[in-house]
Amino acid sequence: MLEDISKPPSPNGLAESFLAVFAQSRIPMALVDRDRRYVEVNDALIELYEYPRSEIVGSISDSMVVDESDRIATRWEKLIDTNQLYGDRVIKHANGTQLNVSYAAHGTMLDGRWVALVVTLSARFQPDGPELIGSPPPEPPRGVESKLTTREREVVRHVALGSNTRRIAAELSLSPDTVRSHVRNAMGKTGAHTRAHLVALVLADGLISE
Repeated sequence: MLEDISKPPSPNGLAESFLAVFAQSRIPMALVDRDRRYVEVNDALIELYEYPRSEIVGSISDSMVVDESDRIATRWEKLIDTNQLYGDRVIKHANGTQLNVSYAAHGTMLDGRWVALVVTLSARFQPDGPELIGSPPPEPPRGVESKLTTREREVVRHVALGSNTRRIAAELSLSPDTVRSHVRNAMGKTGAHTRAHLVALVLADGLISE
């Protein structure tokens, strides 16, 4: 199904840049269409949930959700109406156990087609167990979003790829404190509460590019 969204990119290169960051990121991400079917998932998501990509892509996005049938339709309608959704759910892991997940979903247009970018923000096998991703659940963003500066977009793109502060500093010839400052500024402008939450927001809103 990926061919539907991987047509030649629009003039601003958003689709190409979006998909490049999506594929390379070490943060678990999925693209879901209006029919609630997975269009694509990245390697980080496969590594976390351990299902074969062939079993996920094309399947209903809620098929792995445990005991939430009465809430799925309501949540999906909210996402369609507002283009954003935050929540918690229990996912059946490929190993047969249950995974407690926090997520952020943002609707966006990709080459003329609406898709939802779903980012796994937090994952634990037990509610009080060790964090598998390292990001606490977010709150919905507050305030008006503002465009990022060129340097902030550059730093956030590296964050989206899963790089830590020290690595970003080395690659961009910046000090770690400067990198942290750019990340804080970007989070403040977008209303993000964690780095993974920031990635979900900037990717969905097209605020970073090559």
